[in-house]
Amino acid sequence: MDLEVRHLRMVATVAEHGSVTKAAAALGLAQPALSAQLSRIDRTLGGAVFVRDHRGVRPTPLGTLVLERARTLLPAMDALVLDAHRLARGDDGPDGLRVAVVGSALAAAFARRVDGACPGRTVLRTAWSAAAATAELASGTHDALLAGMCADALPPSAPGVHWRLVGTDAVQVLVPAGHPSPDEADLTTFADERWFTAPGDSCFAACFAASCTRAGFTPRAPSECERSAGLELVRAGAGVGLAQPFGSRPEGVRAVALRGRPLAWSTWLAVHEGVPEALRAALLTAARTARADGLEAAGGVRDPRTASYDPIGMPA
Repeated sequence: MDLEVRHLRMVATVAEHGSVTKAAAALGLAQPALSAQLSRIDRTLGGAVFVRDHRGVRPTPLGTLVLERARTLLPAMDALVLDAHRLARGDDGPDGLRVAVVGSALAAAFARRVDGACPGRTVLRTAWSAAAATAELASGTHDALLAGMCADALPPSAPGVHWRLVGTDAVQVLVPAGHPSPDEADLTTFADERWFTAPGDSCFAACFAASCTRAGFTPRAPSECERSAGLELVRAGAGVGLAQPFGSRPEGVRAVALRGRPLAWSTWLAVHEGVPEALRAALLTAARTARADGLEAAGGVRDPRTASYDPIGMPA
């Protein structure tokens, strides 16, 4: 069997999700079919790409090599296909700015601000991995990337990608409307709660665990689920979530500020070096204005220490 682009995409998806079952669902394949493909990939490469243990799957040294090459090749192939389609249609270029968003509740607000400040139609795409989206930006697949990540993390580096910090905000706890906690509480208030989190690829999981340890308790293992499902579970009283501070509160839930600001979430903007300087400045202004709008909608507060009523990405 020859190694194909689709095989690299399978390997990258398994590595991103840390689970063959989750990766199969993301790829639209049956789990046995993906497992069989991975076995064929192992035979083609002459060794195992992943090793399985009680925590899921992780890449072997060979798998790490394959993933490093895939991070370069996959975005380049995607960009080639997009450019080929445009050329075949006779397009001179994209209809508008191509913007990716990962880990941020500011997607809609940012798109509105960009549409108002920049010519053409904004083409918005939600990504699930900051590292993958940054590699795509470097390859020219996107023009800009709005990314949210743990404040203790730095954004991924890539050739031709320029990052600017939009702002940093305190993380809050999202609870059911009838929860007995006050509007501001210590992290220990939620020591016995069940936590709901969303997928992500920054260090937030480790920072959350460390914050709980400093507070004197070990949290229950977080349940990972899609963001909208997490909100519904919180609304139903099945547990609590961690939240950014942007936008109005969904009905049936409220946000609790954490005393001492033990956790924070940063919003970053990245642009490709091919984007003109004036447009870079306009994008940064749009991102910062969208953040201010989001804070104001959350309760009329523009305090950078406050924080979205959208569960934050936190890998289990």
